[in-house]
Amino acid sequence: MKVQIVFAVLFAFTVYSECEYIDGSYIVQLKDDTTEVHIEEVIQKIEEHTLSSREDMEITSSSLLLPLIFGKFDKQTAEMVSGLESVELVEQDQVVTIDMPLENPAEYPTDDIVYEDKNHTTSDESDCHDSDNDFKDMEEMNWYNLTEGSDVGARKFPVPKRYNLDIIDNTHCIDGYFTPYSNGRGVDIYIIDSGINYRNKDFRYLEGGHGRAIYGGFDVEPSNYGWDTSGHGTHCAGIAGGVHSGVAKEANLISIRVVGKKGAGSVLIKGMDHAYERHLSRVGQSGFKGSVMSMSISSGFSQIKNNHVNAMVGKGITIVTASGNQGIDASNRSPGSAGQNINVGSHGYTELDCKKPVSGSSNYGKSVHIVAPGVKVLSANHCYTYGYIFKSGTSMACPTVSGVAAIMLEKKNYSPAQIKAKIQDCSLDDLSERKDETRRLYFSPCLWS
Repeated sequence: MKVQIVFAVLFAFTVYSECEYIDGSYIVQLKDDTTEVHIEEVIQKIEEHTLSSREDMEITSSSLLLPLIFGKFDKQTAEMVSGLESVELVEQDQVVTIDMPLENPAEYPTDDIVYEDKNHTTSDESDCHDSDNDFKDMEEMNWYNLTEGSDVGARKFPVPKRYNLDIIDNTHCIDGYFTPYSNGRGVDIYIIDSGINYRNKDFRYLEGGHGRAIYGGFDVEPSNYGWDTSGHGTHCAGIAGGVHSGVAKEANLISIRVVGKKGAGSVLIKGMDHAYERHLSRVGQSGFKGSVMSMSISSGFSQIKNNHVNAMVGKGITIVTASGNQGIDASNRSPGSAGQNINVGSHGYTELDCKKPVSGSSNYGKSVHIVAPGVKVLSANHCYTYGYIFKSGTSMACPTVSGVAAIMLEKKNYSPAQIKAKIQDCSLDDLSERKDETRRLYFSPCLWS
């Protein structure tokens, strides 16, 4: 729900409920026909009104996709700015968080480390804990042998039972294999999240060697260089493109770190802009097929964040988002509710039943475009070089769809709208007791026709 406080005809300062606001921090969107001169004029008005310099207010601007101004000033200044002729919207900045589920032990079991090598620890974070559920031998995981060319050539990968990849590629639930039509080679998946543990062996190439997971050049803490400090981004990256745990096993995984434990909407927008600039630099390079942005993060509703996402999709970038885990209508969360993106909910499953309904904590409604497995999903652990862990939530469902989009882009130069339409049209309408008409992701031959 949103409430508009109108100060005069033709302008409004917009406030939304169910949001965690950041005191004294605002985002200004100017009108589409705005020039750099108009942006400078608005900044000067802010300086005159506050009697402070732009440096003191940490004012920055961007016009890459939308004309935006970010700054720290008071509410009275924000109200003044909202009345300027060249200004479209003013919003108070919001906290952006990773989309992990609300506490629901019955539906979302506690995270369990499945395998760890204590001789290859890569993080000192407190959540890098020992577990009584470790597998001490990789053979116990029933992983396929990456050195056998037959696995890669046939593109038929054995996977452990109850593994999310086994669910999405057939109509009869579990068959013990994941059979993609390709592996996403030449596609960049931007993991806009909490970073990536680049050293995890899940991010090597199918034929061996390292380098598929790299720093994308943007970190909310620049000296951190995109390394994961919470485990969320690494897990999402593994689902999108890990060789063992991922969908698009040859896609490039690019870390754009916009959150630690929490982030800000302004930082999210800047991170997306940086990813887009990097995408533009890649266009025309040999072997480059396209880009996907995967964002398992959200905040309360924000029209500016939604506008920014839609503008980027309009430039040809497929954006996949997590719908959130508040158990509410997804239209109340951003950037998932933007509209032109692919917003993903999560569904549960058991070994014998892949038609479980949308997860109780998953957001739902017309703003959710597809649902994918999101309960006890196995993927890379940020704490160890050889490490895998179960996690749950729409955060895990989102990169599953990102990986599918990457594989589609490798095969054909689809537009974002075409990818979204085909994923929806080719998926299954078989979820029982669901809260809406959302379809279940199915890695169908229809996607390649």
